[in-house]
Amino acid sequence: MSLRPVPPRPTGVPKYVWLKRVLLDHIDGRLQVGDPLPSERELADTLDVSRMTARRVLTELETEGRVTRAVGRGTFVSAPRIRMPIQLSSFTVDMRARGFVPGARTLSFTTAPPEPEAAAALDVSPDALVHTVRRLRTADGTPMAIEQATVAAELLPDLTAEDLTDQSLYSLLATRADIVFDGGEQTVRARPVTAEEATLLEVPAHAAVLHLTRTSTWRGRTVEYTVSSYRGDRYELSTAL
Repeated sequence: MSLRPVPPRPTGVPKYVWLKRVLLDHIDGRLQVGDPLPSERELADTLDVSRMTARRVLTELETEGRVTRAVGRGTFVSAPRIRMPIQLSSFTVDMRARGFVPGARTLSFTTAPPEPEAAAALDVSPDALVHTVRRLRTADGTPMAIEQATVAAELLPDLTAEDLTDQSLYSLLATRADIVFDGGEQTVRARPVTAEEATLLEVPAHAAVLHLTRTSTWRGRTVEYTVSSYRGDRYELSTAL
């Protein structure tokens, strides 16, 4: 695959910096997701750089999520990653802010006593009624995450599964119960995808997911407990320091 025409390297600019800019311009201007990039040897032969420099640049692009490298097959353009800010906001708001159309497909919806972890997080009795909704979240129709949210049934007594189709739970709490979260806590860890998650998220069986556990508060009360699995190949966490 030819990269030409390639602008000459400006005087004083390191070769790896110039090569990375050339490849990014090529990816953004000419290629689509899944298209192949030249190999290390092709880059070295055509652009007068060492294979070590080519390997360094391709490794950096892989780390940044711009390309995927498959042993024995080559290097391919990746779908862009979504930066997930560590802040209190809904999936719907996050996706819309990035120009995606958010979606939600309900996998299950129950109104029943809570699971032990949810009861402890919400500080409710084991025989209290809670709504538990498990949904597949999408962006422009692409599966992105699996969310299981639990809230006390008394907050939204008439909530149904249909209410949550392509709708934000946060928005429903705000409009129906005048509840706007004012705090929360979230933990994140990486783990291997389960067989069910791999099918729903349309990722390989050996993929990793970001496993998030979140509690959100309103006026000092914890009113939401959510456990989510986000695609590790499409998300990276970010925060301001």
